[in-house]
Amino acid sequence: MVVLDSSAHVPTHPVRLTAPLVMALAALCVGLAGLVLNYSDGNALGLATQLVWRFNSLLFFAALVAGPLGRLVPLFHVLADKSRPLLQGFCGAMGVYFAFILLPNLFAVPDGVRPAGITAGTTMFVFFTGSVTLVMAASVSRGLCEKIGPRACRTMLGVAAIYFWLCYSLIGLAHISGPHRPDLFYELSLILMLTGLFARFTDRFFERRDPIQAA
Repeated sequence: MVVLDSSAHVPTHPVRLTAPLVMALAALCVGLAGLVLNYSDGNALGLATQLVWRFNSLLFFAALVAGPLGRLVPLFHVLADKSRPLLQGFCGAMGVYFAFILLPNLFAVPDGVRPAGITAGTTMFVFFTGSVTLVMAASVSRGLCEKIGPRACRTMLGVAAIYFWLCYSLIGLAHISGPHRPDLFYELSLILMLTGLFARFTDRFFERRDPIQAA
């Protein structure tokens, strides 16, 4: 007969709140809030997915300007090394965005006939954008960068950042100039992307003038 000691210590492993986990949870809350607030709308899921995309755009902007702002403005020096965790959080939030796109489409039933599945366009978008997200996540991983070198990581990060910058900028420009309903967010999004680009160029300019300054 086996005697169980109820007083024996059971090791616990507390969940560590990492940047990707925190931002993924935040994006999930934004999406669920969109579903609740628009539950009576037939396009509630689409509106919730759009909210997550917009939340991610703000997170991406924060990652663009955090480093330059922290290095250029002494008052915000605590932000100088926050670009990496913000980008990691952005990648986690993008995972939530993909979930909002894919999961409902797998079970959608148009006209009560058969599952709609995932369209070819959605598949290509998720595959390509998901691949770029993985590249970005890899490029901000310190462990991987130590193996492949900082130059390779900078190149990967640059390609991924340019892709998302173009996504947010071109979508914003298309909604401003195209036949869409007026939406001030897209104007704001375009302004933020241009501001982020200007901040990065300014940071690079002063970095080249002062080689001692940290990258």
